[in-house]
Amino acid sequence: MFRRLALATLLLASAAACNDDVATFVFQASIVDGNGGNPVAGTDATTLRVGISEGEIPVREFEFPITDGQFEAVLEFASFSSITRIRVEMEGPTTSLITAPPAFVPSVSLGFLRVVAAEPASCQLVSFDVMQAPRAEFGMIQTGTFALLAGGTTPSDEQVEFLDALEWETRLFTDDFSLSALGPTRAATVGEGQILVIPTNTGPFIFDMIDQTQRVTQVVLHAGAGPSSGLVSVPGVGAMVIGGEAAGVARAGVSLVEPGGAVTSLSLSEPRSGSVATALGEDVLVVGGDQEGTAEILFAGNSDGQPIAGVMDGPRSGGLLIGDGVSRALLLGGEDDSSSVRQDTLRFDNCPASCATTPGPTWATARLRAIVPEGSALIVGGEASPLVEEVSWGESSVQIESLVQLNVQRAAAGAIVYESGAFVVGGGDDGTGARDDFEFCVPTALEPL
Repeated sequence: MFRRLALATLLLASAAACNDDVATFVFQASIVDGNGGNPVAGTDATTLRVGISEGEIPVREFEFPITDGQFEAVLEFASFSSITRIRVEMEGPTTSLITAPPAFVPSVSLGFLRVVAAEPASCQLVSFDVMQAPRAEFGMIQTGTFALLAGGTTPSDEQVEFLDALEWETRLFTDDFSLSALGPTRAATVGEGQILVIPTNTGPFIFDMIDQTQRVTQVVLHAGAGPSSGLVSVPGVGAMVIGGEAAGVARAGVSLVEPGGAVTSLSLSEPRSGSVATALGEDVLVVGGDQEGTAEILFAGNSDGQPIAGVMDGPRSGGLLIGDGVSRALLLGGEDDSSSVRQDTLRFDNCPASCATTPGPTWATARLRAIVPEGSALIVGGEASPLVEEVSWGESSVQIESLVQLNVQRAAAGAIVYESGAFVVGGGDDGTGARDDFEFCVPTALEPL
C-alpha cells in the first residue's frame, strides 16, 4: 500500500492523492523561511531536490523544477510505518538552501510537516513561532519529534511547554501540573519520552512526554543533589545526578535515575560541587568540582567512583566537558580561582579503562554560559556571543571549529540537534533579558541519508 507525501511551499496547496484503488493519505508539507514565507520567492532557484530514507528501503532521490519561485512536488511513501528521514535542497546559480525535519514515522504523525530552510552554515531567525514564555537557564530536551522546554529565569505560569518539531509549533500542555516557579532548570533524558528535570526552586521530577496519565513523577535524590550537581544522560541506562552541595558543603553522593523513576545510590571518590560529566558508553567521566580539578570514572555496575591518576587541572567554575560517547573527551572553559575565563583545554583519551590526559587546543573564543545540547559536540552561544562551535575528533587530534553564527547573542540558551546535523536554538539571554524566540541552523552540509 502506498501513501503520498505532498511537498509545496507555504504559498501553494499540497497536491492530493487520487488513486481510487488503494487507501490514500495526504501528508502536507511546507518549506518556509524564518518568517513563514516562501524561501525561494525572488531568488534564482531552479531545482528542488528531495531525498527520502524509509527504514531499510534504499534511499530515493527526487528532483523537481522551480519556476519563478514556485514549485509543487508529490512523493509516494513506500513504507508508511517506518522511521523516515528527509533532506531538502533548493539550488540555483546563486541560491543554496537546505533543510531537514527530525526523523519521524508518518503513520503516527498528524499529517502536517513544516521545515525551515537556511543557507548552508547559517541560522534562520524564526518569527512565526515563539515560546509561551521567555526563557534562559532552562531545560530543553528532545524526545522523538518533540522537545520539552522547562523552567528558566523569567517568572511565568508557563513552567513547561513543548516544541512540535515536525509542525514547528510551540504549545502548552493541556494538563494542570500545579508546578510552582521552577527557576533556573536543567534536564536530561532518562529513557524514551522520560526526562529528568532538576529545578532550582523545587524538587526534582521525571516528566513523561508520552504517558499523559503519569506526566510528573517526583523523585528523591541524594543529599545535595541540585543546581551544583553534575548532570548527564547515559544512553540506555538513565540519567545521573552527580555530587552537589548541601549546607555549603560539597557532597559525594550520586543518584542514577532509571526509566520509571527507580533511583540507585552511588558514590564519588571525593565530594564535588560544580563538577561536569559525560557518558562514554555506559561509564561516566566526572571532572572538577573540587579545588584541585581532579577526575574520576563511574564504571557501570560499580557503586564507587575510581580516581584517574595524574589529573590536577585546577578550578573551572562553569566549564564544559564534551565527549565522543566512546573513549575521548575535552574539558574546556570555566573560570579559575581568580575569576579569569580559561582558554586552555584538557584532553582525555583511551577512557574509561586507561584514561590518559594531555593538553588540548586553545579555545580562542572561550566564554561563560555557553551550552552543549544533549548528545552533541556543539558549543552554543555564551555571554555576549552568537557563536556556535563544534568539537571534532580525528584519529589522533581534536579541534574546536567554528560552525555558524546565530543572529543574536544567546547566553544560557536551549538547543536540540536533529539526526541530520540541523539544530534548533531557543531562548537565552541576549544581554538585555531572556528571549522567547528560536533559530533554525544548518551546518555546511547535512548528514547523508
